[in-house]
Amino acid sequence: MSFVKYPRTPHLVGSRLQPGDDTSGQVALSDLKGGLLVFEEKLDGANAAVSFDASDRLLLQSRGHVLSGGPRETQFNLFKAWAQTHENWLRRLLQRRFVMYGEWCFAKHTVFYDLLPHYFHEFDIYDKDREIFLSTARRRQMLAGLPVISVPVMHRGPMAKGAKIASLIAPSLYKSMQWRENLEKAAQGARLDAARIRAETENSILAEGIYLKHESEDTVIGRYKYVRADFHQAILDSGSHWQDRPILPNGLAPEVDIFEGADA
Repeated sequence: MSFVKYPRTPHLVGSRLQPGDDTSGQVALSDLKGGLLVFEEKLDGANAAVSFDASDRLLLQSRGHVLSGGPRETQFNLFKAWAQTHENWLRRLLQRRFVMYGEWCFAKHTVFYDLLPHYFHEFDIYDKDREIFLSTARRRQMLAGLPVISVPVMHRGPMAKGAKIASLIAPSLYKSMQWRENLEKAAQGARLDAARIRAETENSILAEGIYLKHESEDTVIGRYKYVRADFHQAILDSGSHWQDRPILPNGLAPEVDIFEGADA
């Protein structure tokens, strides 16, 4: 088995459903018993993955399809270049056994980031031999010392009694206080209509939401997401889908070079 589609993530009770979502699989935070809870910042990007097939060839994918070229894949051009540049250590890490998933944040969707430490943010590793997703602790062991940025963990362990998951939603770690000004500059630099770009961008510094993993010591038991209601409303108010818009790159933090560490 080479191609492994990333599983659909159900919402936690209280999360605002997005277009195409339904209520099936929704759970309350209080229903998650035992194990460890890991709360991550939910990033607004495109699901992407790296693996190697049975012939040891580099395999890049997004959601349910292999990235093989075409105009709909323009936002992934830099992802392909990054993976090819880092192919040697990626092959040593993943072999033919593992699939590394991440959020590819090159193109602005609804949130504009201006302090990204990378465009690829690893969030899951699948073991094809054991047919499991590795726990956060196991992933960190695998990735130690390698030029990989993982999604930020906001909290580990149980929530305080009576606390709401919404209390974990804070300003995104990847947005500066000047993000609006930097959005304007980015739009002007790309020769795009700044007013239109503003209308298609959520006017908040907060993170999109929370991605929750319920884990054992070694594996992921379950995964759930919590999306802010006002983020959902921003999608509706934008009047368009990000795939139908001109591509506006998100901003990297100063001095970031995504190709650094290719010889790891």
